[in-house]
Amino acid sequence: MHRPADGEHVGYLVPDGAPDLVLPVSLIGCALGPAHDRATAGALLRARGLAALDRRWWCRLPDALPAGVLDASEPEPGWTWQPVVLVEVSPAGATVRPEFAAPGETGQAALPVPVGGLLRTRPPE
Repeated sequence: MHRPADGEHVGYLVPDGAPDLVLPVSLIGCALGPAHDRATAGALLRARGLAALDRRWWCRLPDALPAGVLDASEPEPGWTWQPVVLVEVSPAGATVRPEFAAPGETGQAALPVPVGGLLRTRPPE
């Protein structure tokens, strides 16, 4: 789905299985709420689709990211959940960086889209 005003891609309307209902889904594949009729779900995406990405996320990463872009699509056993922010999102994938990078730490991590369980909105308990 794109915003009519500027053509910006804001998310997807995914069939829910129920007649005439679709799920509003962000660009990284996270549902923005329950299924709605197409008009309501579209309005929700236009209003909150991009804003929903601008937040702290949690991702399993090594303690220090190496320079460049690390493939984080299959976290290794020693990686821990760390706060990150999204740097870039496209249908081909998403890139994150540590929210609180150490001085000189420039590494980023690449994730597939949809991100599934690779990103969380809160740390595990």
